[in-house]
Amino acid sequence: MKKILHLTVFLALISAIAGGALAAVNAVTAPIIEESAIASEKANLELIYPGADFKAVELSGDTGSIIGAYEAAGKGMIYKVSVTGFKDSLIYLVAIGENGNFDGYKVLQNNDTSGFGSRVSDAEFYDQFVGKPIDTKIDTLSGATVSSTATVNGLKEVVEYYNATK
Repeated sequence: MKKILHLTVFLALISAIAGGALAAVNAVTAPIIEESAIASEKANLELIYPGADFKAVELSGDTGSIIGAYEAAGKGMIYKVSVTGFKDSLIYLVAIGENGNFDGYKVLQNNDTSGFGSRVSDAEFYDQFVGKPIDTKIDTLSGATVSSTATVNGLKEVVEYYNATK
């Protein structure tokens, strides 16, 4: 009985030390990881509106697939959208300029099948709407129907949200 009690106390002590060490490492690395994510996000925003001052905008109401929004001073709005494609989630940025046109589109994450669902990252897809008014009809891609339909639906949600909040 004494041996079981000794082993229990020893195991509890080791667990407490390991848990404390993990918490300390997390406290040190969490701000660094968050800072890196913000820098990566800003770099992608800069690809759409180079040199702009960006301000995160708090979303309100029903946002659907929209998971973030940024105002580019004097240029327009950039929305971060997450949709589910054929195999995995697709995360992209889409910009709507003050002129009412789609000003940019940048895919941040696309793990769909190469040559099929990954085509929503290609110019073949986004050339049909970037630089055009937000009421432009956007077609899906043959062979990438699930992923492109999800992306087009996300773009429609962005337009609806933009029109409701401008």
